[in-house]
Order: sequence, then C-alpha cells, then structure tokens
Amino acid sequence: MVGMFLAWPINPMSETKRASILVVDDETAVRELLKLQLAGAGYDVLVADDAIVAGRTLMSAPPDLMLVDVALPYLDGVDFVAALKADTTMPQVPVVFMSGNAEVLVRARSLGAPCLKKPFSGEQLLEAVRRELLLRPPQRRPRLDYFSASI
Repeated sequence: MVGMFLAWPINPMSETKRASILVVDDETAVRELLKLQLAGAGYDVLVADDAIVAGRTLMSAPPDLMLVDVALPYLDGVDFVAALKADTTMPQVPVVFMSGNAEVLVRARSLGAPCLKKPFSGEQLLEAVRRELLLRPPQRRPRLDYFSASI
C-alpha cells in the first residue's frame, strides 16, 4: 500500500510535485496544528480562516484537497462546499469535513464527503487525506486567465 502514495512524497526536495491541501478552520490553533501535521508529512499546506478567504485561495491556487471545518463564520462549511459544487467555474476539489458536532457531520456527509469528528488523531488525519487523494487524484487543470482571454 505504501507504494501507492509515491506521487505525494515526504521528501520535500523531490522533483515530484507535492499535493497541496487547503485547511479551512476559524480557530487559529487548529489551523496551525493541522498545518504542522500535514507539512510534516510532506504536503504543501495553505490555510484560510473562513469561506471567503478559502474561495479566494481556490481561485488563485486550487489545492488538491480541502479540509473544511463545518462551523465557520459568515458561511458554514457545508453551505460553502455545496456552493462550490454548484458553481461550474470553480475548481472541483475533494473535501474532508471536520467538526466536533456529530449531528452536523450527518449533514456534511450528505455531500458525499468523508468527515473527521474532532478531536481526531494525527494518524486519523493523515489516513483520511491519503485515502481521499488516492480515491480522487488531483485533476491539475490550467487556470483560466480571464484578463488575457481574447474575444
């Protein structure tokens, strides 16, 4: 099973592009802890503290996977991901939801995404990330540049 993850190496000096993960959580401590855990496992990590910042990040640098907290300010994580799935102009990025509320996770699962119940271990986190990247490999599409497109 280990050989299946060679596309996402742990060695940061490797020539193979490392998978990028966008962590969306409004709690600074949680974001930083997840960032350390994922970066330590060899992933490139982007962070956002709400759905608005996450949406901007998706437009400028689409990640290979998103870890999204369900309880976010302005727009909750489930509504944010539902809006992304409905918008054909947005990159379709695999999602893993996170929440401490089991009832809310039921709603999140309705979008077909796996869920991690907080608190979870580093092993559970990395297993969910690896599984999603294996099941839904990154679809590297060229970014559409709206300003240089000819009419």
